[in-house]
Amino acid sequence: MINKMNTNNIFVIILIGIIFCLVFVQNSSASIISSNESIQAKESLAQAEKDIIEMTEKAIPINRVNETYQEALQLYSAQLALEEKGGRADYKLVMSYVSNINLIKKTAIQSSDELTIFKETYEEAEKHSNLSEMQEEYDLIIQSFKDERFEDTLELIKKGYDRVSEIQSSQAVLNSLYLATSRTLKNFFVNNWLKITIICSIAFFVSLIFWNNIKKLMFRIKLNNLLIQKRAINKLLKSIQESYFKTKKLSESEYDIKLKKFKELIRDIDRQIMVLKEEVFNLRRRFNLI
Repeated sequence: MINKMNTNNIFVIILIGIIFCLVFVQNSSASIISSNESIQAKESLAQAEKDIIEMTEKAIPINRVNETYQEALQLYSAQLALEEKGGRADYKLVMSYVSNINLIKKTAIQSSDELTIFKETYEEAEKHSNLSEMQEEYDLIIQSFKDERFEDTLELIKKGYDRVSEIQSSQAVLNSLYLATSRTLKNFFVNNWLKITIICSIAFFVSLIFWNNIKKLMFRIKLNNLLIQKRAINKLLKSIQESYFKTKKLSESEYDIKLKKFKELIRDIDRQIMVLKEEVFNLRRRFNLI
């Protein structure tokens, strides 16, 4: 009887031990999976911190990404604490915040580079034209960058280039009209007041020539703006090459990204220049036919 009780006790102990081992193994497996996720989240947060430091070094405002980073950090701490207590942690939102930081950083750097090019183009154009009427638009571009609305900055810069060309063309036409009109009227009244019919006929043909000259002038202004942009980009290109090869401030991946982007911008400008030159050629050909 005693032997039978001992056997039952041993059987119960073994059964409890097996159940305990199964539970322990299951909990250990879950813990390993959660630990891997927490490690990945921690590494991502470290990369986000590097992104923020990189933005700071480039004098890019970081309030937006810093707020997102702090939220991600708090979420990570909460999920890690839950994991350590044996709960089921979820780091997906942390990873989403980190991904958003990286995306903002890329857009911010692109808008910073393009803003530098636009500023140089604007300042160069300001030497030859009165751009005071677009001062508010220029300030809006600068403010959008300061407010960390980097996506808006890129769109506003595109509109800014069109506005500069529009103002330059308009002022060039007005100046040409003023000079031509004043000279024409003076000659008309002083020398040809009795020859109205002849003057009107001549004025008609002169206006045709004058209109073609205006078009040529507008093309030259656009071409000059494109060349200024190209010089600015080439200057930035030399700067990043120096930062990569000499001072080692740029990583290889960042250098490759910037190099590719600047080359794309130059190719786009070259394409626009070719289109303008073709338009000028066609205009001259039509003018010669007339």
